[in-house]
Amino acid sequence: MQLGLDLGAEPLPKIEPYFASAQAFSKALSAWLGAQKGAARLFAHPVETPLGTMVAICDATHLHLLEFADRKELPKELGKLGASTGTIGVGQTSITRALEMQLSAYFEGSLKQFDIALILHGTAFTADVWRALQRLPFGETTSYGALAKMLGNPTATRAVARANGANQIAILIPCHRVIGADGALTGYAGGLWRKRALLELEARDQAP
Repeated sequence: MQLGLDLGAEPLPKIEPYFASAQAFSKALSAWLGAQKGAARLFAHPVETPLGTMVAICDATHLHLLEFADRKELPKELGKLGASTGTIGVGQTSITRALEMQLSAYFEGSLKQFDIALILHGTAFTADVWRALQRLPFGETTSYGALAKMLGNPTATRAVARANGANQIAILIPCHRVIGADGALTGYAGGLWRKRALLELEARDQAP
């Protein structure tokens, strides 16, 4: 379903890389995670996009987290992920490189469906919501209430909204496609300006 949405034409803010160097990223990651022990099982890497730097956490076969570097909850998310999966080091895998190529194609308008294997770190309910988000078609939007109905639980609108906000894999799990029932933009952890930009990008590339 495509809801009425007035995106406007607000210019994007000037966007600079969040980390000045690879050493700066490594230092920030250490500060976020604190002391760690053992060999790294997951690998963190900064990914530059037109909407700012993102942090990707991958292993050799899956993407575990993809968040904008300036998200306030990122250190907490990284700490929780490290506690449940093991040491997170700095580095790339084949999944990181595939992700960078696909994100680049997405922002260029040549890719509408990502093909990256994901690990969903959450409860059974939140994982169900995230999988439902992945089924939302490119260029279309829905509401929290409609998403709850899609899951067969029409009274769970608030729980669906919380699960939507807890999404840790931005863009690939397209929580930006969920808006208010009246067509208004609602909260987005990466900032409403990014949500607006993502919807504008998809609306533009969906146009005949």
